[in-house]
Amino acid sequence: MTKRIVVSFPKSGRSWLRYALELTEQASDIIFCHDEFEYNDSSKPPLSFDVDLRLKRYAQTGAKLVYVDRDTRDTIVSLYNQVTGRFADFFHYNDSISAFIRDEYFGVDNLIRFQKMWRTLASELNWLMVCYEEMHYDFENVLTRVCEYFDIHVYSERLADISELASFENMKKLEISGNSQRPWLTPRNDFPKVRKGVVGGYRTELSLADIEFIEQRMAFFGVETNINDVN
Repeated sequence: MTKRIVVSFPKSGRSWLRYALELTEQASDIIFCHDEFEYNDSSKPPLSFDVDLRLKRYAQTGAKLVYVDRDTRDTIVSLYNQVTGRFADFFHYNDSISAFIRDEYFGVDNLIRFQKMWRTLASELNWLMVCYEEMHYDFENVLTRVCEYFDIHVYSERLADISELASFENMKKLEISGNSQRPWLTPRNDFPKVRKGVVGGYRTELSLADIEFIEQRMAFFGVETNINDVN
């Protein structure tokens, strides 16, 4: 059987897509991973950007792969909140978000390099790339594309129902209720997995100087500011 894999950088919307795919009852074999960029290990294991390793791990095995992307600025803000919230007991990170985005390990440079690598891989290998922003504005359409790509056959009416069940607000309610029975959709250290779920929220959490810094680093690495410009 062809491997089916969903890859994303943490806090890019993978859990949202995962929950919806689980509701199709045809996704038990799908592997959901962060490509070893988990950011949940206090030992801070080295981060690898070895493209050849990815080709051996994914392309040469003939895997069907979906890459989930998100605006760099929103992603780094969400990662900061996870590291200082859900994973506070791992890292004990007490510095500001300004320091965080410049951090050698957690900072935005590693996120940008990850995104550049995976956008290139998805494009060159004809893997499916979907964006958090697309999911936010038309989740049903994104879910339909992913299901078709993964050969998941669900009637359109059922897909519409699943899209509603997997709405951000419904996922938040499920997590808060304590009935999700999923470790990855359960509060940890009193911090929820499902937080704000907005597009452009970085504008209220980053200073103008920090936004400018991130965008300068994106330009340095040759990554588009607006991921919707990436095809």
